Amino acid sequence: MNLQTHIRNSLWLAIQSTYQSGNYSHAILDAMHYLSNVLRDKTGVDGDGATLVGQALGGDPPRLRINRLQTETERNEQRGIESILRGMYQAIRNPRSHEQIEDSQETADAIIYFINYLLGIIEKSEEPFVLSKFIPCVFDPDFVKSQRYAELLVEKIPTNKRFDTLVTIYRDKLQGDIYNIGLVVRALIGNLPDEQVKNFLEVVSDEMSTITDEKEIRYNLHLLPPNLWEQLSETSRLRIENRVIRAIKEGEAEGGNPKRGALATWARSHLQYFTLKDQVGMAFIVKLISSNSASQRYVTELFLQQLPVVISLPYRRSQCIKAISNSIREDDEATRNALIRNIYELPDSWQKEFVKELKDMTDENNPEIYLPDRTPFLKSSNPIVTDDELPF
Repeated sequence: MNLQTHIRNSLWLAIQSTYQSGNYSHAILDAMHYLSNVLRDKTGVDGDGATLVGQALGGDPPRLRINRLQTETERNEQRGIESILRGMYQAIRNPRSHEQIEDSQETADAIIYFINYLLGIIEKSEEPFVLSKFIPCVFDPDFVKSQRYAELLVEKIPTNKRFDTLVTIYRDKLQGDIYNIGLVVRALIGNLPDEQVKNFLEVVSDEMSTITDEKEIRYNLHLLPPNLWEQLSETSRLRIENRVIRAIKEGEAEGGNPKRGALATWARSHLQYFTLKDQVGMAFIVKLISSNSASQRYVTELFLQQLPVVISLPYRRSQCIKAISNSIREDDEATRNALIRNIYELPDSWQKEFVKELKDMTDENNPEIYLPDRTPFLKSSNPIVTDDELPF
């Protein structure tokens, strides 16, 4: 028979060279090699021979299911195909790999035709992972908002399909909850080899070099781990950094929430990696020394912990601390509360300078808080109650 017309084209291409040269034993080996590659691609495992078959069709549940496995007949069929495939390696491939066997064209046709039959079963089998079925799990309204849940989802993705999954989720990101997408994207990035992370960052850089919509920028900032910021293309970084700085300059806050400039709050963890970090620091200083209380509170209520990251020069640090301290002296309760809430997160140098600057506002006998070194700080908002004032 004309073998080429009786088998799938992909299999024919795999054996064409050796088969047409009359090396039929080698053509059989090429067909088995192709079969192995199909099993690996379908399952994402790296085994070989009988081990590969066991990884692919064995286990409970198996990675590849040739049917629903709901009845004993179906389970027997699964085990039967697994046994046949194991036998193909043990009785067909291995002897031809280890010994000199001269197969006739008739024998090669029969074996290769049967391999083609097995490939048909494998290709119709249900894969352990199908991207189109996995994506809805990420956009699921009942997604459990936790890192553990995201990691469990990522564990279901074969290693060789994680990069494609990441890119697909990234491109569809606006369709889902920003926090859920962020959990999955970061879990995926953490499970990729360095080369694939680099390839993904090229995809991100390409998008960030053109996007203007604030929602898209916000998603990109949230999804990208801050420590990878410097690996983006320089033009993309500078472009988005400039946009963030513009948001800071426009920013105003009230009641701990941004009235304007909300975009910059999504970049808080990235600021330390910004190329334009000094410009960010100057933008904060300008707002702190301004007479606009909403502008000042934008910094103190939303970015107090980030100030030491973007302001390193001592005289600029003093400018910030004096400006914040002056607001507290003017009875700005929001700024006072923000400082109390965040001061433990500030470096020792900042804490000590705040203590010195607000010494006149501190009651050592009745402080609002004690710093980590047990230094009293500010005066408590609750007056000391003496025995004479007790109602009994």
